[in-house]
Amino acid sequence: MLIIYPLAYISLTLTEWVLVGWSIRLWQQSTSLATIVLPIVLASLSYDNLILSIGSLIGEGEVLKTLSMVRFLLHYLVVPLFIVIGVELAHRAGASWANNVVRVLSWVIALGLAAIDVSTNYIGLELVPVQFAGILRYRVANLSGVPIITIVVNLFVLLISIGIWIRLKWSWLFVGTLISLVGNAIPSSLVGTLAGSASEFLMAISLLLTEERLSGRARLSFQGKST
Repeated sequence: MLIIYPLAYISLTLTEWVLVGWSIRLWQQSTSLATIVLPIVLASLSYDNLILSIGSLIGEGEVLKTLSMVRFLLHYLVVPLFIVIGVELAHRAGASWANNVVRVLSWVIALGLAAIDVSTNYIGLELVPVQFAGILRYRVANLSGVPIITIVVNLFVLLISIGIWIRLKWSWLFVGTLISLVGNAIPSSLVGTLAGSASEFLMAISLLLTEERLSGRARLSFQGKST
């Protein structure tokens, strides 16, 4: 366990850097500005796992605590953006409800949830060091309950993934989101943060695969119209 967890986190970090490059390529090929959110989310996830993987090397103190404060801030700011990604994917899949008004509203809701998370959870945040399976990290003091906003966002994307599954016969987004929902619901006191990190990684892959599928679908549609 003392070796497995650090290796798992560094592996997630390195793989997510590859996914960042993939997501940037997809963004450059897309006509939608909202697809820039995917690289931002993946960059945040990679930073999160990087700090977790090197915590023991840095050691307990102000440096790791400051890096962890940034980690929590990015988490609170970025997680709600999955709503924007979900709505954008639904729009590109042809869902009639995901019109331009809803797409703008998704940004408003995502930024609103981020503001709520920052104001209620980040301002005045107190962190304490904790070790688990060879990982030294800082966690929220007096941590209780499950991450509500994270689970709500996952449920929202899960509903969208069902629509995409029905419309496109594409189940991968549903599978990835369901895994993320289950992984984030597992208390970190039992298994550390690896379950949540790994499940978010799988959800990110499912989002990228879905974006790739929709991009290919759009190119075929364009070529059909051109001919």
